[in-house]
Amino acid sequence: MVSTLTGYTLIARDLAAALRRKAAEPAVARETAYYQARIGQVRSVDALMADRRLYAYAVKAYGLEDMTYARAFMRKVLSEGAASRASFANRLADDRYVALARAFDFTQGFSAAGRDGTISDRGPVAPTPAQMTGAVELSGTLDFSGRSEVSFSLATQCDAATTRAATIVLNRTTLAPAVRDLSAVTADEIVAAINGQIAATGEPGLAGKVRVGLGVGNRLFLETTASLDLGADGAAGGTGRDADTVAAAGGALRTIAIRNVALSDPSRTALDIGFGTALGPDASARSVTDAYLRQSLESDAGAADTGVRLALYFARKAPTLTSAYDVLGDAALSQVANTVVGLPATSGAATREALERRAGLIAAKIDIASFRDPAKLAAFVRRFAALWDARDGPASAPVLALFGAGAAGVTAETPAAAAALRTGR
Repeated sequence: MVSTLTGYTLIARDLAAALRRKAAEPAVARETAYYQARIGQVRSVDALMADRRLYAYAVKAYGLEDMTYARAFMRKVLSEGAASRASFANRLADDRYVALARAFDFTQGFSAAGRDGTISDRGPVAPTPAQMTGAVELSGTLDFSGRSEVSFSLATQCDAATTRAATIVLNRTTLAPAVRDLSAVTADEIVAAINGQIAATGEPGLAGKVRVGLGVGNRLFLETTASLDLGADGAAGGTGRDADTVAAAGGALRTIAIRNVALSDPSRTALDIGFGTALGPDASARSVTDAYLRQSLESDAGAADTGVRLALYFARKAPTLTSAYDVLGDAALSQVANTVVGLPATSGAATREALERRAGLIAAKIDIASFRDPAKLAAFVRRFAALWDARDGPASAPVLALFGAGAAGVTAETPAAAAALRTGR
């Protein structure tokens, strides 16, 4: 049997080829073809779960195949989605449920309407603009250097007879002239980019009618704004085609809406910036099948060598980590970190103080930010694989226990406690 380091290196040095081989396996190809042929006709959670093969494919794509039997539990995850922080998926101490809920969000979009002015005891109350706030906290940065893309249609009803719309596209091509680092795009840069695209639509489009900003909790907000159309002559006054038209910012006729649109290229991966605009299952079928293939590759590798699966999983997840608490909140990531740092596994019900100490040790010994550098990440994973070989040999622990609650050395309380510390709850 080959060593963990050799097994991992054989896969990682040409991951694309390894995934192509996995995709060509008859069983994998058959299930992927079935999913791609049918997911476009699915329009609800009930319809997804009614088709056992589609449902099994979906949950396996996000590493949750061991929860396939828990249908009531998974129905709640899918039905409540991930747009609200109070949703069931967001309350669970496992990001896999959030990823699943986002991938299979059957909501087509969001809309909001303004309100008319009123008269109160204190006097007149001005009309209220149409407003909506995103559900995602953009406290860190987003990586647009690869295939990630945000793509949505933004529309506003200016009055009873006039609606203006435009498509907003954020990817490495559209953002390159406007941001300092495509691999670390800030929330402020996203705001500027969207407002720039709104302005570029001109007076016949959304310019002056809608704006995006950054609100409480670093969430994006959209709102309608007042605008004046000077008519065909571009000058004040006039009649007919030259007549001026005022679009008030608020009032019941003023609306704003976001709708999903197809990605600019099938190779792109939909990214959610807070408005549920990560594309629905039919449009994002490619991203789900990619996740299924990667999950199949990792789980099959783990059947022969736990260390290889851990290494592949860590290499996939590490670029998204922002703190030591992200590591502690995931049993498999913790196993890798413990091996490299030389920490013993936790035991018993972890206290807040114990988790804080362990997070401090991990942060002191592991530069989590360096995982955004592919070369540094690869070196770290190879170091883990070599240490795993030296300690455990090619195969050891029950692999499934490392990819969910109840992992050896990590209690069921640990991910929840780490998530609470990470989010401040």
